[in-house]
Amino acid sequence: MADVKPRPAKIERLENDYTRRLDKQATQQHHHRWLGKRRARRATRIVVVFAVFMTILGIQWVRTNASLHTVNQQVATSEQQLTKTKATNQKLKLQIKQLNDKDYLGRLIRSKYYYTKSGETVYSLPGDHATDVTAK
Repeated sequence: MADVKPRPAKIERLENDYTRRLDKQATQQHHHRWLGKRRARRATRIVVVFAVFMTILGIQWVRTNASLHTVNQQVATSEQQLTKTKATNQKLKLQIKQLNDKDYLGRLIRSKYYYTKSGETVYSLPGDHATDVTAK
């Protein structure tokens, strides 16, 4: 029993409608599986490309939001500085207006530098530490 060769089978395939239908069904099933795999790969590629674009757009959106937040903070800071500058400007305009008034200027010089009009006497009291005429 050392060299036993298998005998070829003597089975022949029938060529009738039933076997042709079975072959056609097997071919269609194979084609359907192949088409399903192809569609699945295509869908995966589309999803991956879409995910890449969404990631890129998401990163840009986050950066834009961060930049917008920074700019809004700078605008708020600038508006506060503008408000302070306008208030200072108003005070300085009032001071210029007052310095152009001769009566105010005379009172300011007399109180700050202790100048007197002729025949006037200046008394310095201990509680009188006003540095400006308008502070009294």
